[in-house]
Amino acid sequence: MQKLLIINNEKDRDDIGWIPQIKKAVSAVENVEFAVIHHSEASKDTLDDINPDLIYLTGRATYDWTIDEILKDYTSIINMLQYTEIPTLGVCAGHELMAIAYGGSFGKMIETEKGKEDVREKGFHKIDVTKETPLFKGLGSHFHCYQDHRDEVKNVPDTFELLASNDMCKIQSIKHREKEFYGVQFHPEQYTEDYPDGKIILQNFLTLK
Repeated sequence: MQKLLIINNEKDRDDIGWIPQIKKAVSAVENVEFAVIHHSEASKDTLDDINPDLIYLTGRATYDWTIDEILKDYTSIINMLQYTEIPTLGVCAGHELMAIAYGGSFGKMIETEKGKEDVREKGFHKIDVTKETPLFKGLGSHFHCYQDHRDEVKNVPDTFELLASNDMCKIQSIKHREKEFYGVQFHPEQYTEDYPDGKIILQNFLTLK
């Protein structure tokens, strides 16, 4: 049985955020053993103790964060991403942290005037595959997945390649060129019967190793 380590990227340790939905979605795809830690607990010793086969970096239910907060409060997860070789899926905020760990930048998807509401990409949207990859096996040239974000990765790090894009957010998915590290701006755990592509993506990720 695979062991999946879910790393919770919510700011507050007691905020479980997306974890219940992730567990439910993954359990419907594959029989796995779960371990869960807060991002502040990420370390080499913790990984050695848990010894996971795969890592799932969650999004954040609260999406109003800044680069200053990330560099101050998320150093543990950034450092972990730089040294681990364990296959990892970074979702939404996890995708952004993955890019930042390797020299990428992030910011608001669309800048708005001061005092005006932020523009968000929310709901199921079409995403175009720009490079074939095991993560998107069986999906063809495009797919639909659930989005809920205002921020985006602004540039693909040199050690990564672009996998998917759409009109609203150009960097929808990236992969490290040497490690089995995938970042996705969307939420594959939010699949439905009408929009099942996220389930296929989870299946593909869970069978990487």
